[in-house]
Amino acid sequence: MPFYAVRTTAGKEELVVELIAHEVKRQKLEIYSIMSIPGLKGYIIIEASNPLEVQRAIHGMRHAKVVLPQEIHPDEIFKFLEEEKKVEEFKRGDIVEILIGAFKGTRAKVLKIDAKKEELTVELLDTPVPLNITVPANGVRIIKREEE
Repeated sequence: MPFYAVRTTAGKEELVVELIAHEVKRQKLEIYSIMSIPGLKGYIIIEASNPLEVQRAIHGMRHAKVVLPQEIHPDEIFKFLEEEKKVEEFKRGDIVEILIGAFKGTRAKVLKIDAKKEELTVELLDTPVPLNITVPANGVRIIKREEE
């Protein structure tokens, strides 16, 4: 089944999900799931047979604004649903790729792990000058493990 995004008032995503769920039951619409993803402000995701069903569900609803016309590929949704990385997964010497911020896509080597703050201090490898930065553990992914 295809997924569709509905633009909502930021901060009212949970309310819109509840209202749509009520409307789906009342009108017996072909909507199979409704998701409010914590990292996605101002949008909810709806799995439905077609965009017209979603349009019927939100018609006249106060905090639901518009259904985006294009379908959303499931891979785009799954990246929001991935489990957060734990600091314990990393070891000194691991090679990681930075996924967020100004150094997105840069490779780095783990120098220090701060379990309390869930942060890593890494040394950038793809820069001409050695540069150490601190990044959140969920902002990197492991490319190569340190040999034991």
